Amino acid sequence: MMVSDIVQYFYCPRKVYYLKTLGVPFKVKKKMELGKDEDDMEEERLGERKTIYGIQRSLVNEIIHNIYLEDESLGLAGQVDTLLHLNGNEYIPVDSKYTEEAFVQRQYRKQLLAYSILIDKTFRCRVRRGIIYFIKQKAAECLEITELQKKALIKDVESIRRIIAGESIPRKSAESKCEYCEVRKFCV
Repeated sequence: MMVSDIVQYFYCPRKVYYLKTLGVPFKVKKKMELGKDEDDMEEERLGERKTIYGIQRSLVNEIIHNIYLEDESLGLAGQVDTLLHLNGNEYIPVDSKYTEEAFVQRQYRKQLLAYSILIDKTFRCRVRRGIIYFIKQKAAECLEITELQKKALIKDVESIRRIIAGESIPRKSAESKCEYCEVRKFCV
């Protein structure tokens, strides 16, 4: 399972069903492409900044972009936009969002939790915080990450797997999300 599947699930459980169970093709929207381009430019601008996503440059040992991580035992994989390796062997995942509002949505938080679990396994550490960076607003939101939240996410992953394996259509999210949804024309 990909971390992006978790994001889709928390956007709308039915979306995961259509994409993963029924194989409805996922179409990349123009906004997603713009976000990727802006994220690439942001990587270049980091070299000029005194702080990196709100963290003093002197505390940052390494900045790793677009790192692919996988945990075979959990069956989870994903690509972290940016991973900060700080003094004291602290790792902080940064996920960039190209959106109109600088608001941490539930699926963004779940995405950071998934990356944190993958980082914990890969680097044998304990991720305690993550950052959502809102590209358009140039705003970084630092979120606390707890072990309890990570355990809850693992249960969420199990629920998502049941949806993918099952034949019943899960509930829909709020109707307001349908307008922007890539699978709305298939949704009943």
